[in-house]
Amino acid sequence: MKKIFAIVTLLVSLLLTVSTGFAATAASGQQYPSFVDGAALVKPVDKTNLLSNLRQIETKHGIRCAVLTVKSTQGMNIRDYAQAVQDQYFANAPKGSILMVISMDNRKWHITTDSAMRTKIIDKVVTGELKDAFINDLKKGNYASAFNKYGSKVDELMSYYEKNGEAYDPSNAFSFGAAGIAGLLSLLFGGSVKKSMVDSMSNVTNAVSAGQYLKRDTFNLLGGNDRYLYTHTAVVPKAKSNNSGGGSSSGGTGGHGGGGGSF
Repeated sequence: MKKIFAIVTLLVSLLLTVSTGFAATAASGQQYPSFVDGAALVKPVDKTNLLSNLRQIETKHGIRCAVLTVKSTQGMNIRDYAQAVQDQYFANAPKGSILMVISMDNRKWHITTDSAMRTKIIDKVVTGELKDAFINDLKKGNYASAFNKYGSKVDELMSYYEKNGEAYDPSNAFSFGAAGIAGLLSLLFGGSVKKSMVDSMSNVTNAVSAGQYLKRDTFNLLGGNDRYLYTHTAVVPKAKSNNSGGGSSSGGTGGHGGGGGSF
């Protein structure tokens, strides 16, 4: 019972800390801002531009598309933290909401989607194409660029959903690379079949071995021997797995989707 009470107390304190940033913006006339920079990662001029871009995406698609940076989640799992903030501040979007949370003390990121958004941007896309759009800038400390690319990719994925009536799924997408490989293999197979057919049209064929070109009784091998030189063995250590360089995991709890990782 004491453990449950401590977890609830921690969650409430963290939400109160975040609400301070929301309240400050709400006082200026904008409730529940699309970008709250609790970790002070973005310059004021870039912050204004980012807020404008996120609001345009939200208005265009009828969603909430937000970014929150914090110095620390105070030991709370970043996924649970992100989901709690989303439920508290971004649960009223008509067509769903998506929230990116950045925690700087352990350099973790997590993107959470609510139940409505999860049908439009699936989990494996969050940890795949969406992550790939911003992760390099995030690693390099280009935070404004990373957040803008995150927003642009959400815009692209939402436009795909609205045009096709279903979420983008890379497993269903046409692969030009696979088509090229298939075409190359078909050419090679066709060429081998053609050569086989041409060879079968003639009763003159190439000799199987070089010895067949020698005239009988014109060569006599008197002796031979093999000389062993040396053996060289190269040992290459097996690479160890390391998830500290941007590894990610997908999924959520309580109907939430998304995924996260480190940078």
